[in-house]
Amino acid sequence: MIDTRTLRAALGGAALIALLAGPALATEITPAAKQLAADAQKEGELVVSWSSSTLGGAKGAGVFQDGINKLFGINIKMSWAPGESMPNVGNQVATAAQNGLPSPTDVYIGFSRNMAVLLKRDLFLSAPWHDYLPDRLTDRIVEHGTYMKLNSATTGFSYNKAMAPSKPERMEDFLKPEWKGKFATTNVAAGFDQLGAKEAWGKEKTLAFAEKFSAAAAGFMRCNEMPRLASGEFLALVMDCSGDEARRQEQLGAPISRSVAADIPLVSYFYLEVPKNAKHPNLGKLFMVYMASVEGQAAMRGQTTGDLHLYPESIQRAELEGLEKKYNVTYKDADIDWQLANEEGNQTQQQVEKILTANEKK
Repeated sequence: MIDTRTLRAALGGAALIALLAGPALATEITPAAKQLAADAQKEGELVVSWSSSTLGGAKGAGVFQDGINKLFGINIKMSWAPGESMPNVGNQVATAAQNGLPSPTDVYIGFSRNMAVLLKRDLFLSAPWHDYLPDRLTDRIVEHGTYMKLNSATTGFSYNKAMAPSKPERMEDFLKPEWKGKFATTNVAAGFDQLGAKEAWGKEKTLAFAEKFSAAAAGFMRCNEMPRLASGEFLALVMDCSGDEARRQEQLGAPISRSVAADIPLVSYFYLEVPKNAKHPNLGKLFMVYMASVEGQAAMRGQTTGDLHLYPESIQRAELEGLEKKYNVTYKDADIDWQLANEEGNQTQQQVEKILTANEKK
């Protein structure tokens, strides 16, 4: 998969996108997609609920609304309401379905680990996705005929590039004396399910590391709290969920940078799904089709800096290829099926979470 260099550090976001995309691309609207758009138009309003840091919140919803209307030649409204964390919104969708109530959102966005849990509950609609976008909505993009990969997520570290004692590249860098008491982690041990996987360190090495790591950490922060890094309260967040927020803050001029963990050669995904109890299911499906289109991926990059590396125009594709070349590794898919099979890694994460929270209380 690797031949190119990582260019993100050398170019601004817009310039990099233009360079990698080459000639302008446009999505061809198939007859099936046109019919879906006509059915969606009748529903009128797409109602979504996710956090303000997800897909640009209210601003992003306005951008996507305009993009859908332009691409499909319709006139619909997209209404966004602030939601809780992805797992919590998933629980709300499930609870509503159990009680015969409509879903609080017409589209659910969740991480691969969330989706592995929700998969067992059969909450989401399938559809003839390939008919809508034959070149984009392939079997590799849509899992189990239902779960559409939206964007790629690597495991890594966000850090204050002006104040950090060194550039971190591997997990063990944070056991160096110069980092002690200067970095934060999450109280849910984000990323440790992948570190503890057989493709990375495995359970025993990860748990032994976690004891030392926890003792060296300065405290907890959430993945969307980058101002705490910019202010110097903490000099790094280990691990940082996906890196989207760090890249966005860097583009805005904050002294934030991001390193992908060289010792975790896995790429995870965020997914979109339409709940079976959605009020506007056709609009939900149309939103998914739009987000898979060339135009939708470009709009998402404008809101989050990320995209799906499986598409040829992706900026994250070039980044991953550069990392594979630099570290002589091959990144493997940590998709829903991988998560279902990652019993050892998931158990490791639960144990690491206990280690981290226990040391915090001391």
